[in-house]
Amino acid sequence: MKHRNVEVYISDNCIQCERVMDQLEKWNIHYNVKNITNSPAVLKEMQAHSIYSVPLVLINGEKVHGFQKEKLQQTLGLTNRLYSTRKQIG
Repeated sequence: MKHRNVEVYISDNCIQCERVMDQLEKWNIHYNVKNITNSPAVLKEMQAHSIYSVPLVLINGEKVHGFQKEKLQQTLGLTNRLYSTRKQIG
């Protein structure tokens, strides 16, 4: 498995942020949390990526904004592994 640098920008009381972190944990993905709630520096860091709301997931620098399960799978390189047992019908 290739090395991934995963950063998750969150804020307090954010349901979508919780969903993102719960999903990453289900997939056993290690990630670093960056909470913008009480940190103007972290907020500015997130905004430098031209994103102004949370959650924001950076995977080796690639952005996934909001809770987008399929895009997270694809960006993390999990799609082939998760769908490899599917049978082709036709």
